Amino acid sequence: MNIILSEISKENYLQSIKLRVLPDQEEFVAPNVYSIAQSKFYSSWKPTAVYNDNEMVGFLMYGEDDINEGDGTIWIIRLMIDEKFQGKGYGKAAMLKIIEHIKTNYRQTEIFVSFVPDNVAAKKLYESIGFEDTGRFEEGESVYKLKL
Repeated sequence: MNIILSEISKENYLQSIKLRVLPDQEEFVAPNVYSIAQSKFYSSWKPTAVYNDNEMVGFLMYGEDDINEGDGTIWIIRLMIDEKFQGKGYGKAAMLKIIEHIKTNYRQTEIFVSFVPDNVAAKKLYESIGFEDTGRFEEGESVYKLKL
């Protein structure tokens, strides 16, 4: 496995919006086209393609919190792996790669994620990496934190 993260661009955005999760996961993650649109209004949010070598396998978005008055916290705002590639370790590999990127490029000592509480797979993934429950809920989602 060779995970590469690449900014969403004019060259790859169409491919990224064609990625799909399994039907029973659709309530857990916003469509990629929505995330790309959000990034145009929240300037620090970075929509990112997840590749295994040259094949796009997923999408993530990360950045500073622009919603809560720019408190400077770093969030992994979205993570999705296309239905064809799920269960192969790409989600965890992408998370580890983006965490390393954040450690290298930001000064914060914590990273936050949030997810729908019913998304057992997301909870298991985040906990396996070291994220811990903060006890907070935002917009109906559980908030977890990773101390760097």
